[in-house]
Amino acid sequence: MSELNRRELIRIAEDMNGMSNDETRHFISRIVDDLSNLKPSIAFVGQIKAGKSRLINGFTGQAEYLPSDVNPWTTVITDMHFGHPSGRKSGAEFHFFDNRQWQALIAEGEELRNMFPDEEDSYKREMIEEQVEAMKTRAKLRLGDSYKHLLGQHHDLDELTSDDLARYVCAGDDPTDEGEHDPGSDRGLYSDITRKAEVYFDIGHFPYPVTVTDTPGVNDPLLIREEISRQYLKESDFFVVVLSAHQALSRADLKLFRLMQALELGQIVVFINRVDELGGGTEDATKVRADVLDGLENALGNSDIDVLMGSAQWAHYALTGDETGIDHDQILAWLRAHPEQMKQYLDGVEEIKQGPGPISREGVLRFAAMIASGLPDLRRHVTKALTEGPRQEQLNMAWQHLNSFAQGELERSNARLRAIEEQDGPDTANVEENNKTLTELRALIAEKSQAITNDMDDVLANLRGVMDDTVAEAVSIVVRGPDGQSPLLTKDGDTELNFTPLRERMRELVQGATQVVRQRMLSELYAIDMQSNAALRALPGWQEQVDNRMNTSAVRWFRPDTSALTRGITVELRVTWLSRLISRRSVLNRAERMIVQEFEMIGDDLVDTARIDLIERMQTVLDHYLALLAGHLEHRAGTDDTNARADAQRAVDQARRISDELGAVHGTAPVDTRQAEAAE
Repeated sequence: MSELNRRELIRIAEDMNGMSNDETRHFISRIVDDLSNLKPSIAFVGQIKAGKSRLINGFTGQAEYLPSDVNPWTTVITDMHFGHPSGRKSGAEFHFFDNRQWQALIAEGEELRNMFPDEEDSYKREMIEEQVEAMKTRAKLRLGDSYKHLLGQHHDLDELTSDDLARYVCAGDDPTDEGEHDPGSDRGLYSDITRKAEVYFDIGHFPYPVTVTDTPGVNDPLLIREEISRQYLKESDFFVVVLSAHQALSRADLKLFRLMQALELGQIVVFINRVDELGGGTEDATKVRADVLDGLENALGNSDIDVLMGSAQWAHYALTGDETGIDHDQILAWLRAHPEQMKQYLDGVEEIKQGPGPISREGVLRFAAMIASGLPDLRRHVTKALTEGPRQEQLNMAWQHLNSFAQGELERSNARLRAIEEQDGPDTANVEENNKTLTELRALIAEKSQAITNDMDDVLANLRGVMDDTVAEAVSIVVRGPDGQSPLLTKDGDTELNFTPLRERMRELVQGATQVVRQRMLSELYAIDMQSNAALRALPGWQEQVDNRMNTSAVRWFRPDTSALTRGITVELRVTWLSRLISRRSVLNRAERMIVQEFEMIGDDLVDTARIDLIERMQTVLDHYLALLAGHLEHRAGTDDTNARADAQRAVDQARRISDELGAVHGTAPVDTRQAEAAE
């Protein structure tokens, strides 16, 4: 569905609220909130000098917004919001670190490195700790007495200039280096304490609201910036991994891909940048792309990651007119070698010729450069993948619920109109009997949902116990050593303990237990559906409704969130050799106890998150179902209104209009087919 479809669904849902009962109105309001806040995110990641900032400028159409001549420019995560649900279109917010967040950054980085350790990782934690201290020192020198008051705070600017952005995001001069530091410059003034920047724009050329994220390089000389990039991976829906054509798919790149695969992240596309700098032109670029595809296949197995190519430099020229380093013959040769892009170019030129103004040579050259840059192809690829992925799933679910209400309302309105015209049927139903039945159904659903929750809590309580036992056993083995030789007691030994197998086992446990809960929940929801419909069929004159079937898709789609397993362990494990020698047992006991406590907290978070999510999904199913039942019963009630027939006709017309509008949003396929597609 397009952005227009999303807005239409919001409009229709708000319109439906005017003809709904309390149960339905409450549920539809939740749908409106979900649709209003639907905003997928796209993160650009990769090594420094791969051209990420200039590529993002071309991707977003913001020309020189992120400077690309500063190395490195990005020292923090920068979220660029296009069409933010809040309606904000300008300015920025800058969020600052506090001491707890700095320490968590160090610890989480250690755990991410442990997932794929190599010989370079053994010393990284110590280096990162030193770099965090250096960041604090630089910030204190730059900010003076205001330093301690800024920690944990944020700045909100109504308008934003490039100079403002440089103060918060750019590395700037090092104030500890008197030879290079310009005391009159405020570039990088806040950058060492800035955790994240959020910048706001109108929707631009994107088909729907999105967030585009610029990250520090994953091979940044300052490892702390590399850790910031790695840890932000969990925050985005889609990833553009930027490779340089000069050194595509290095060891650092492969390690990043393996980490992204292990974290079960969202969709990924590779963009090979700087093809304009290859001496052999398209021939070299084709070889580079083939090498990247082979490398991904060998490293990741059956990889289905798409690989695109282009030049951020060409896009920069197209947006700014800056011809520095531009070879127009090279651009034309590139288009000739790529027929699809050549067709885009030729079609675009014809469209330009049909425009009202004269066509200039420079305009045509810049248009050719933009097509050859690959940025239009990248935008189409990303937005199409997001449209057909999680965003589409959320829109389909919203449409399914709204259509279910609309079809039920249309059927009930027609039935009521027929009854009034025949002076018989549902209109003569007893209001008190309907109210009594609805009260009984509410009580049944409340009783059953409590029973489902109690059963779930029993399963999850057992999971906690098994997980605690697993944690205690695994931590003891790692800390004390499988052969009784603890790495903590080895002189000059490695004290970076590997808990990756424990994390994998915890993931398996929570997935297995929640699968049991999900199946039991679905079985009980089916029983509620059967009992409720049996109670309705017992009512005098009850007519079977087409939309009485309970929609359990929210529960069927459940998958446990295991992101807590990537959280770091903040226990300080390094101890001096003397303390190891004097108090061997106390060192092991203390380390084991503290690590067990931290993993138990991670386990608690896993279980609590799963429980909250499952309850919310069950409540979504039951709220929707109760709203449907309340609507059916409401239309059985009688009325003394002398204009009952006219009112009933208006209700039919309104229900048919809403049903037709929803059908137009989702296409012309039969209702049953569309519901099945949305549910499955």
